[in-house]
Amino acid sequence: PPLTTLNKAPMLQAVLRHQPPAGRSLTCWLSTSTTMQALSLIILATIGVAQGGYAPKESPKLPDGFCPKETGTATATTGECMCDWQHKDGCVGSGCQYQYGLSFYHYSCKGCKCVAKP
Repeated sequence: PPLTTLNKAPMLQAVLRHQPPAGRSLTCWLSTSTTMQALSLIILATIGVAQGGYAPKESPKLPDGFCPKETGTATATTGECMCDWQHKDGCVGSGCQYQYGLSFYHYSCKGCKCVAKP
């Protein structure tokens, strides 16, 4: 920015000089600076956590015969088969998972399959 802009912004000048602005004590300056740093970290952490849960934009190439419609439904982006029978025995195979009341498996599990609801 032009020098005239810096002359009108004592706080900006102080930041550039790493000194408290005129009329402010060093303790007040540090606490303001620390507060701003903490606030910045909280905002950045929130953005990172909020975006961390998004599914991939493109779906993986699923193998032929993956997740037959009679027993399950393939997810659109994560390459998983959600079994229709939501029970711990709703899926058989080494890579089957049962979490939060959902029975499913990933396409990378070759021996996994959903079981028809009894």
